[in-house]
Amino acid sequence: MVAIKKFLVYIAVFAIAIGVGSVIASLCAQISAMSWLAIQPSFGFEPFKLNLVVLDFTFGLNIHLTVAHIIMMIIAIFVSPKIVASLVKAK
Repeated sequence: MVAIKKFLVYIAVFAIAIGVGSVIASLCAQISAMSWLAIQPSFGFEPFKLNLVVLDFTFGLNIHLTVAHIIMMIIAIFVSPKIVASLVKAK
């Protein structure tokens, strides 16, 4: 049970890091000196449609990653073990 709690806390820390990275990127996009944090290469493939008579599937994947996301994920990698240790205590 402790392993599941640790995993969920890690997922939460990384989700928060991604959210904070998005906020930082959108705020810094308007400041000319900080706009490099909002550089956003996109990669993936275009959606394609598979039409079976009964079902209709659409598959696609696009990833938008900013410099702020990458920085926040690096910070989360180093900070998350300390957060997990303080929130999840083994019995």
